[in-house]
Amino acid sequence: MKSTPIPASLFIRNREKMAGSLASGSLAVIMSAKRMPRNGDQFYPFRQGSDFFYLTGINLEECILVLCPHHADPSLRETLFIPKTTARSELWSGPSLTRKEAESLSGIREIRWADEVDAFLKLVLPGASMVYADQKEMFENDQDFAPLSPHITRLRMVKETEEVEEIKKATRITRSAFLKVLERAEPGTMEYQLEAEIIGEFTRSGANGHAYEPIVASGKNALILHYIQNHSMCQDGDLVLMDFGAELNNYAADCSRTIPVNGRFSKRQMELYEAVLRVFKQAMKMMNPGVIMADFHNDVGALWEEEHLKLGLYTSSDVASQTKADPIWKRYYMHGTTHSLGLDVHDPFDRSQPFEPGMVLTCEPGIYIREEGTGIRLENDILITENGPVDLMKDIPIEAAHIEELMSCCK
Repeated sequence: MKSTPIPASLFIRNREKMAGSLASGSLAVIMSAKRMPRNGDQFYPFRQGSDFFYLTGINLEECILVLCPHHADPSLRETLFIPKTTARSELWSGPSLTRKEAESLSGIREIRWADEVDAFLKLVLPGASMVYADQKEMFENDQDFAPLSPHITRLRMVKETEEVEEIKKATRITRSAFLKVLERAEPGTMEYQLEAEIIGEFTRSGANGHAYEPIVASGKNALILHYIQNHSMCQDGDLVLMDFGAELNNYAADCSRTIPVNGRFSKRQMELYEAVLRVFKQAMKMMNPGVIMADFHNDVGALWEEEHLKLGLYTSSDVASQTKADPIWKRYYMHGTTHSLGLDVHDPFDRSQPFEPGMVLTCEPGIYIREEGTGIRLENDILITENGPVDLMKDIPIEAAHIEELMSCCK
C-alpha cells in the first residue's frame, strides 16, 4: 500500500461484529482474492477481495481467515493463514508479510502459515454446528453450510468512523484530479488525455489508482452510460461528462462532473446543467434515515418530471397519458439515483433496508437527451446521519459559474 495502513482496531471491531452475527458453535472461512492472469506470464495488479480486507486489513494473496468465535479454546477463535516466503519468492518478488507484521495489520494474534490450513480445519470442523463460507469446494460434502456474504453485506452497509475517513481521503484526491482536468480541458484535447490527468494526480497523491474504470465522455459519448473507451477528441461547444474516483486503502470515491470543453456553457447547456443541479440539491436533502432506496429514486423521478416539462422535453398531456409501469421521466433519466459506496464502488446493499446513519451513498441525477446529443450527470458521495445528509464532496466544484471561473483562470 502507498498510504498509511488503517489501524487494526477497525478490523478487530469488524470481526467482533461478524462473530456476533453467526450461529452459536459455528465456524466461518474467508479466503483472500487470487492474482488473476492477464496474458502469457503476466498478471493483473493484485487487488484484495473486499470481504477479506474488511475483516483483516491484509493485502496479500493466498491467505485464509478462519473464525471459530465460540470455540472453547480462545486461541482457536480467530486464525489467519498467510503464505510463507521462500528463497525463490523473495528473490523475485521481495519479502512477503511476516507473521508479526500480519498481526500488527490485522490485530489477529494467531498467525499460521498457509500450508497448515488443512490440518487446522480437520481439528476444528468436527465440532462446528455450521460452516459459513462462500467457497464450498474446500470442504467435505456432508458439512452443513450457509453463505457468508449476506452477513458481511449487512455489516458493510453501515460504515465505521475509520471507513468514512478513508472515503474522505479518497474524495480529497478525487478533487485534486478534477482541478487538474479543469486546467487541461480545451477544444482538441483527447478524452484519454483528460483521463491521464486524473490517473497522474491519483498516483502523485498516493492513491491505489482508479476505484473503477473512469468515464470521460465528450459530446454524444455522454449518452452511453458506461462509456469507457475515452478515445474521442473533445470538440469546441461540446460538454464532457466525467465519472471517476480515487481508491485509497481499498476504499472508493465516486464523482461525476460535466464541464464545457471550451470553458463556457451555452444558453441551452446552462439550462440543462442548472436543472440537474437543482435536482441534485433537492435529492440530497431527501437522503435521511428511514428512506427506502426505491422510494427515493421514484421521488427523484417526480422532480425530473417537473424539470423536463420546464425544459420542453414533453407536455402535460404526455404526462397525463403515462403509465405507472413506464413513467415518462425515464425517457431522459435511465439509471438509479444512488448506490452504496465503500470498499467497492458499488458496495453490497440490501435494497429492502432503509437508509440509516453511517451509510455512505451516492447522489447522482442526470439527464440524457438523445435528440440534442447531450448528457449531463452530477454525483457526490453522501454520509447519512441522524442530523441529515453530509456531502463528503462539498469541496469539489459543482456550481456552473465556479467551473467557468476556474477554467478561465487556467487558460
